[in-house]
Amino acid sequence: MNKFFDKSNFLLNDFTDRQKKQSLFVSVLLIVFFLVSSFTFINGLYAFVDVIGSIISGSVDVAIKDLIRSIPLLLSVFMSIWTVLLLQATFRNVNPEKWKRSSFKDAICLIAFGGANILYVIIGRIAGIYSSFVEGAPSAIYPLDSVLYSLLFIAIGVLAILYFKKWQEKFPILLPSRPICVKTRGAYATFVAFWLLFALFGFAAGLYSIFIYDFVHGYAFYGIMMILAYLLAPCFLAIWEFYYNELKEEKKKELLLPLGIAGVACSLLIVVLYFVSLGTGLDAPSNAGFGMFPVAFAASVNIATMLQVACPLIVAVVALIKGLLARKAK
Repeated sequence: MNKFFDKSNFLLNDFTDRQKKQSLFVSVLLIVFFLVSSFTFINGLYAFVDVIGSIISGSVDVAIKDLIRSIPLLLSVFMSIWTVLLLQATFRNVNPEKWKRSSFKDAICLIAFGGANILYVIIGRIAGIYSSFVEGAPSAIYPLDSVLYSLLFIAIGVLAILYFKKWQEKFPILLPSRPICVKTRGAYATFVAFWLLFALFGFAAGLYSIFIYDFVHGYAFYGIMMILAYLLAPCFLAIWEFYYNELKEEKKKELLLPLGIAGVACSLLIVVLYFVSLGTGLDAPSNAGFGMFPVAFAASVNIATMLQVACPLIVAVVALIKGLLARKAK
Protein backbone atom coordinates (compact mmCIF):
# COMPACT_ATOMS: atom_id res chain seq x y z
CA MET A 1 0.00 0.00 0.00
CA ASN A 2 2.89 2.36 0.75
CA LYS A 3 4.03 2.28 -2.87
CA PHE A 4 0.73 3.94 -3.91
CA PHE A 5 1.24 6.93 -1.62
CA ASP A 6 5.01 7.39 -1.54
CA LYS A 7 5.62 11.16 -1.89
CA SER A 8 8.52 10.55 -4.28
CA ASN A 9 6.00 9.07 -6.77
CA PHE A 10 4.28 12.40 -7.35
CA LEU A 11 5.09 15.42 -9.48
CA LEU A 12 4.12 17.58 -6.52
CA ASN A 13 7.23 16.38 -4.69
CA ASP A 14 9.45 18.26 -7.19
CA PHE A 15 7.30 21.39 -7.36
CA THR A 16 8.49 24.76 -6.16
CA ASP A 17 6.30 26.50 -3.59
CA ARG A 18 4.87 28.68 -6.35
CA GLN A 19 4.05 25.67 -8.50
CA LYS A 20 2.35 23.96 -5.55
CA LYS A 21 0.19 27.02 -4.90
CA GLN A 22 -0.74 27.33 -8.56
CA SER A 23 -1.53 23.63 -8.81
CA LEU A 24 -3.72 23.81 -5.71
CA PHE A 25 -5.52 26.90 -7.03
CA VAL A 26 -6.27 25.32 -10.43
CA SER A 27 -7.34 22.06 -8.76
CA VAL A 28 -9.76 23.89 -6.45
CA LEU A 29 -11.20 25.80 -9.41
CA LEU A 30 -11.56 22.53 -11.32
CA ILE A 31 -13.43 20.92 -8.42
CA VAL A 32 -15.72 23.94 -7.96
CA PHE A 33 -16.63 24.08 -11.65
CA PHE A 34 -17.09 20.31 -11.74
CA LEU A 35 -19.64 20.56 -8.90
CA VAL A 36 -21.43 23.51 -10.53
CA SER A 37 -21.36 21.79 -13.93
CA SER A 38 -22.69 18.57 -12.43
CA PHE A 39 -25.91 20.15 -11.17
CA THR A 40 -26.24 22.33 -14.28
CA PHE A 41 -25.80 19.27 -16.47
CA ILE A 42 -28.42 17.17 -14.72
CA ASN A 43 -30.94 20.03 -14.81
CA GLY A 44 -30.22 20.53 -18.51
CA LEU A 45 -30.59 16.79 -19.03
CA TYR A 46 -34.00 16.84 -17.34
CA ALA A 47 -35.06 19.69 -19.63
CA PHE A 48 -33.90 17.70 -22.65
CA VAL A 49 -35.68 14.61 -21.30
CA ASP A 50 -38.92 16.61 -21.14
CA VAL A 51 -38.49 17.47 -24.82
CA ILE A 52 -37.85 13.84 -25.77
CA GLY A 53 -40.75 12.71 -23.60
CA SER A 54 -43.11 15.10 -25.39
CA ILE A 55 -41.94 13.77 -28.76
CA ILE A 56 -42.46 10.17 -27.61
CA SER A 57 -45.98 11.01 -26.43
CA GLY A 58 -46.77 12.68 -29.76
CA SER A 59 -46.82 16.27 -28.49
CA VAL A 60 -44.30 17.71 -30.93
CA ASP A 61 -45.61 21.26 -30.47
CA VAL A 62 -45.02 21.02 -26.71
CA ALA A 63 -41.54 19.61 -27.37
CA ILE A 64 -40.62 22.55 -29.60
CA LYS A 65 -41.99 25.03 -27.03
CA ASP A 66 -40.03 23.36 -24.21
CA LEU A 67 -36.85 23.29 -26.30
CA ILE A 68 -37.09 26.99 -27.16
CA ARG A 69 -37.65 27.82 -23.51
CA SER A 70 -34.74 25.60 -22.36
CA ILE A 71 -32.05 26.94 -24.71
CA PRO A 72 -30.45 29.25 -22.06
CA LEU A 73 -30.14 26.29 -19.70
CA LEU A 74 -28.67 24.05 -22.40
CA LEU A 75 -26.18 26.76 -23.37
CA SER A 76 -25.22 27.09 -19.70
CA VAL A 77 -24.52 23.35 -19.61
CA PHE A 78 -22.34 23.68 -22.71
CA MET A 79 -20.37 26.62 -21.28
CA SER A 80 -19.86 25.00 -17.87
CA ILE A 81 -18.48 21.77 -19.37
CA TRP A 82 -16.30 23.83 -21.71
CA THR A 83 -14.86 25.65 -18.68
CA VAL A 84 -14.07 22.35 -16.93
CA LEU A 85 -12.17 21.18 -20.01
CA LEU A 86 -10.46 24.59 -20.28
CA LEU A 87 -9.24 24.37 -16.68
CA GLN A 88 -8.12 20.81 -17.22
CA ALA A 89 -6.09 21.98 -20.22
CA THR A 90 -3.85 24.05 -17.91
CA PHE A 91 -2.37 20.70 -16.86
CA ARG A 92 -1.81 19.73 -20.51
CA ASN A 93 0.29 22.71 -21.62
CA VAL A 94 2.84 20.58 -23.48
CA ASN A 95 3.35 23.38 -25.99
CA PRO A 96 2.99 26.73 -24.16
CA GLU A 97 2.38 28.73 -27.35
CA LYS A 98 -0.20 26.29 -28.66
CA TRP A 99 -1.86 26.20 -25.26
CA LYS A 100 -1.95 30.01 -25.23
CA ARG A 101 -3.59 30.17 -28.68
CA SER A 102 -6.08 27.46 -27.78
CA SER A 103 -7.00 29.09 -24.46
CA PHE A 104 -7.35 32.48 -26.16
CA LYS A 105 -9.84 31.01 -28.67
CA ASP A 106 -11.71 29.25 -25.87
CA ALA A 107 -11.99 32.55 -23.99
CA ILE A 108 -13.41 34.28 -27.06
CA CYS A 109 -15.96 31.48 -27.47
CA LEU A 110 -17.04 31.73 -23.82
CA ILE A 111 -17.57 35.48 -24.21
CA ALA A 112 -19.52 34.94 -27.45
CA PHE A 113 -21.75 32.16 -26.08
CA GLY A 114 -22.30 34.04 -22.81
CA GLY A 115 -23.32 37.18 -24.68
CA ALA A 116 -25.59 35.20 -27.01
CA ASN A 117 -27.25 33.54 -24.02
CA ILE A 118 -27.98 36.88 -22.33
CA LEU A 119 -29.31 38.33 -25.58
CA TYR A 120 -31.53 35.27 -26.10
CA VAL A 121 -33.11 35.66 -22.65
CA ILE A 122 -33.75 39.38 -23.22
CA ILE A 123 -35.31 38.72 -26.64
CA GLY A 124 -37.28 35.81 -25.16
CA ARG A 125 -38.71 38.06 -22.48
CA ILE A 126 -39.68 40.70 -25.05
CA ALA A 127 -41.17 38.06 -27.37
CA GLY A 128 -43.17 36.46 -24.57
CA ILE A 129 -41.26 33.19 -24.39
CA TYR A 130 -40.75 34.00 -20.71
CA SER A 131 -43.48 35.68 -18.66
CA SER A 132 -40.79 37.26 -16.50
CA PHE A 133 -37.06 37.05 -15.86
CA VAL A 134 -37.85 34.87 -12.83
CA GLU A 135 -40.34 32.18 -13.85
CA GLY A 136 -39.24 29.70 -11.21
CA ALA A 137 -38.70 26.57 -13.34
CA PRO A 138 -36.58 24.53 -13.74
CA SER A 139 -34.77 26.51 -11.03
CA ALA A 140 -36.14 29.04 -8.56
CA ILE A 141 -34.84 32.02 -10.58
CA TYR A 142 -34.81 30.68 -14.15
CA PRO A 143 -34.01 32.21 -16.67
CA LEU A 144 -32.28 34.91 -14.59
CA ASP A 145 -29.81 32.33 -13.30
CA SER A 146 -28.72 31.62 -16.90
CA VAL A 147 -28.05 35.34 -17.35
CA LEU A 148 -25.96 35.45 -14.16
CA TYR A 149 -24.22 32.25 -15.19
CA SER A 150 -23.41 33.74 -18.60
CA LEU A 151 -21.98 36.88 -16.96
CA LEU A 152 -19.65 34.60 -14.97
CA PHE A 153 -18.38 32.90 -18.13
CA ILE A 154 -17.96 36.24 -19.88
CA ALA A 155 -15.87 37.39 -16.91
CA ILE A 156 -13.78 34.20 -17.12
CA GLY A 157 -13.21 34.78 -20.83
CA VAL A 158 -12.23 38.43 -20.30
CA LEU A 159 -9.84 37.51 -17.46
CA ALA A 160 -8.25 34.80 -19.59
CA ILE A 161 -7.66 37.25 -22.45
CA LEU A 162 -6.26 39.88 -20.08
CA TYR A 163 -3.99 37.26 -18.55
CA PHE A 164 -2.45 36.27 -21.88
CA LYS A 165 -2.28 39.86 -23.10
CA LYS A 166 -0.99 41.64 -20.01
CA TRP A 167 -0.24 39.41 -17.02
CA GLN A 168 1.34 36.21 -18.37
CA GLU A 169 4.94 37.45 -18.24
CA LYS A 170 4.53 38.89 -14.74
CA PHE A 171 2.56 35.91 -13.37
CA PRO A 172 3.49 32.89 -15.50
CA ILE A 173 1.70 29.58 -14.95
CA LEU A 174 4.50 27.17 -14.09
CA LEU A 175 2.56 23.92 -13.80
CA PRO A 176 4.46 20.89 -15.13
CA SER A 177 2.55 19.58 -18.12
CA ARG A 178 0.82 16.22 -18.26
CA PRO A 179 1.37 15.18 -21.88
CA ILE A 180 -1.20 13.02 -23.65
CA CYS A 181 -0.57 10.47 -26.36
CA VAL A 182 -0.47 12.46 -29.61
CA LYS A 183 -1.28 9.44 -31.79
CA THR A 184 -4.62 8.87 -30.06
CA ARG A 185 -5.46 12.48 -29.16
CA GLY A 186 -8.84 12.47 -30.96
CA ALA A 187 -9.96 9.16 -29.49
CA TYR A 188 -8.52 10.10 -26.10
CA ALA A 189 -10.34 13.45 -26.01
CA THR A 190 -13.62 11.84 -27.07
CA PHE A 191 -13.30 9.11 -24.43
CA VAL A 192 -12.52 11.63 -21.68
CA ALA A 193 -15.41 13.88 -22.77
CA PHE A 194 -17.94 11.03 -22.57
CA TRP A 195 -16.47 9.88 -19.26
CA LEU A 196 -16.80 13.44 -17.94
CA LEU A 197 -20.50 13.50 -18.89
CA PHE A 198 -21.15 10.24 -17.02
CA ALA A 199 -19.20 11.56 -14.03
CA LEU A 200 -21.13 14.85 -14.01
CA PHE A 201 -24.45 13.04 -14.16
CA GLY A 202 -23.33 10.41 -11.65
CA PHE A 203 -22.31 12.92 -9.00
CA ALA A 204 -25.54 14.94 -9.13
CA ALA A 205 -27.71 11.84 -9.59
CA GLY A 206 -26.08 10.13 -6.61
CA LEU A 207 -27.02 13.07 -4.38
CA TYR A 208 -30.46 13.62 -5.94
CA SER A 209 -31.27 9.92 -5.57
CA ILE A 210 -31.08 10.18 -1.79
CA PHE A 211 -34.18 12.38 -1.94
CA ILE A 212 -35.89 10.87 -5.01
CA TYR A 213 -35.57 7.10 -4.66
CA ASP A 214 -38.11 5.03 -2.76
CA PHE A 215 -36.17 3.30 0.02
CA VAL A 216 -39.25 2.14 1.89
CA HIS A 217 -41.34 -0.28 -0.19
CA GLY A 218 -38.76 -3.03 -0.66
CA TYR A 219 -36.43 -0.96 -2.83
CA ALA A 220 -33.77 0.01 -0.27
CA PHE A 221 -31.14 -2.43 -1.60
CA TYR A 222 -31.72 -1.32 -5.19
CA GLY A 223 -31.59 2.35 -4.22
CA ILE A 224 -28.31 1.95 -2.34
CA MET A 225 -26.67 0.03 -5.20
CA MET A 226 -27.88 2.57 -7.75
CA ILE A 227 -26.43 5.46 -5.71
CA LEU A 228 -23.09 3.63 -5.45
CA ALA A 229 -23.14 3.02 -9.21
CA TYR A 230 -23.83 6.72 -9.82
CA LEU A 231 -21.00 7.86 -7.54
CA LEU A 232 -18.45 5.36 -8.88
CA ALA A 233 -17.96 7.27 -12.17
CA PRO A 234 -17.02 10.61 -10.50
CA CYS A 235 -14.84 8.72 -8.00
CA PHE A 236 -12.90 7.10 -10.85
CA LEU A 237 -12.57 10.48 -12.56
CA ALA A 238 -11.22 12.04 -9.35
CA ILE A 239 -8.66 9.21 -8.98
CA TRP A 240 -7.60 9.67 -12.60
CA GLU A 241 -7.31 13.47 -12.42
CA PHE A 242 -5.95 14.01 -8.90
CA TYR A 243 -3.99 10.79 -8.33
CA TYR A 244 -2.94 9.05 -11.54
CA ASN A 245 -2.16 12.25 -13.44
CA GLU A 246 -0.12 13.53 -10.50
CA LEU A 247 2.24 10.55 -10.76
CA LYS A 248 5.61 10.73 -12.44
CA GLU A 249 5.73 9.02 -15.83
CA GLU A 250 7.70 5.99 -14.64
CA LYS A 251 5.29 5.50 -11.73
CA LYS A 252 2.29 5.75 -14.03
CA LYS A 253 3.55 2.75 -15.97
CA GLU A 254 4.24 0.86 -12.76
CA LEU A 255 0.94 1.58 -10.97
CA LEU A 256 -1.55 1.60 -13.86
CA LEU A 257 -1.96 -2.18 -13.86
CA PRO A 258 -2.73 -2.54 -10.12
CA LEU A 259 -5.04 0.48 -10.37
CA GLY A 260 -6.80 -1.15 -13.34
CA ILE A 261 -7.18 -4.44 -11.45
CA ALA A 262 -8.60 -2.66 -8.41
CA GLY A 263 -10.95 -0.64 -10.63
CA VAL A 264 -12.24 -3.72 -12.46
CA ALA A 265 -12.77 -5.57 -9.17
CA CYS A 266 -14.65 -2.65 -7.65
CA SER A 267 -16.76 -2.10 -10.78
CA LEU A 268 -17.59 -5.79 -11.13
CA LEU A 269 -18.69 -5.90 -7.50
CA ILE A 270 -21.04 -2.95 -8.07
CA VAL A 271 -22.41 -4.49 -11.30
CA VAL A 272 -23.00 -7.88 -9.67
CA LEU A 273 -24.67 -6.36 -6.61
CA TYR A 274 -26.78 -4.13 -8.88
CA PHE A 275 -28.16 -7.17 -10.72
CA VAL A 276 -28.67 -8.94 -7.39
CA SER A 277 -30.68 -5.92 -6.26
CA LEU A 278 -32.83 -6.24 -9.38
CA GLY A 279 -33.58 -9.79 -8.32
CA THR A 280 -35.21 -8.48 -5.15
CA GLY A 281 -37.74 -6.61 -7.29
CA LEU A 282 -37.75 -6.48 -11.09
CA ASP A 283 -40.03 -3.45 -10.92
CA ALA A 284 -37.46 -1.51 -8.88
CA PRO A 285 -36.09 0.59 -11.79
CA SER A 286 -39.50 1.73 -13.00
CA ASN A 287 -40.99 2.22 -9.53
CA ALA A 288 -38.01 3.47 -7.52
CA GLY A 289 -35.80 4.90 -10.23
CA PHE A 290 -38.29 6.59 -12.54
CA GLY A 291 -37.56 10.06 -11.17
CA MET A 292 -33.89 9.98 -12.16
CA PHE A 293 -34.28 9.35 -15.88
CA PRO A 294 -37.96 9.08 -16.78
CA VAL A 295 -37.55 9.04 -20.56
CA ALA A 296 -35.72 5.70 -20.36
CA PHE A 297 -38.67 4.11 -18.58
CA ALA A 298 -41.21 5.90 -20.77
CA ALA A 299 -39.64 4.12 -23.73
CA SER A 300 -39.57 0.84 -21.76
CA VAL A 301 -35.81 0.64 -22.34
CA ASN A 302 -33.79 1.31 -19.22
CA ILE A 303 -30.59 1.83 -21.22
CA ALA A 304 -29.57 5.06 -19.45
CA THR A 305 -29.29 3.39 -16.06
CA MET A 306 -27.46 0.39 -17.53
CA LEU A 307 -24.91 2.68 -19.19
CA GLN A 308 -24.34 4.51 -15.91
CA VAL A 309 -23.73 1.18 -14.14
CA ALA A 310 -21.43 -0.08 -16.91
CA CYS A 311 -19.39 3.12 -17.47
CA PRO A 312 -16.95 2.67 -14.53
CA LEU A 313 -16.36 -0.94 -15.59
CA ILE A 314 -15.54 0.17 -19.15
CA VAL A 315 -13.10 2.79 -17.81
CA ALA A 316 -11.47 0.25 -15.49
CA VAL A 317 -11.10 -2.33 -18.28
CA VAL A 318 -9.43 0.30 -20.51
CA ALA A 319 -7.02 1.10 -17.65
CA LEU A 320 -6.34 -2.61 -17.13
CA ILE A 321 -5.59 -3.17 -20.83
CA LYS A 322 -3.28 -0.12 -20.93
CA GLY A 323 -1.55 -1.40 -17.79
CA LEU A 324 -0.99 -4.83 -19.34
CA LEU A 325 0.38 -3.28 -22.53
CA ALA A 326 2.71 -1.06 -20.49
CA ARG A 327 4.02 -4.06 -18.55
CA LYS A 328 4.49 -6.02 -21.78
CA ALA A 329 6.40 -3.11 -23.36
CA LYS A 330 8.86 -3.18 -20.43
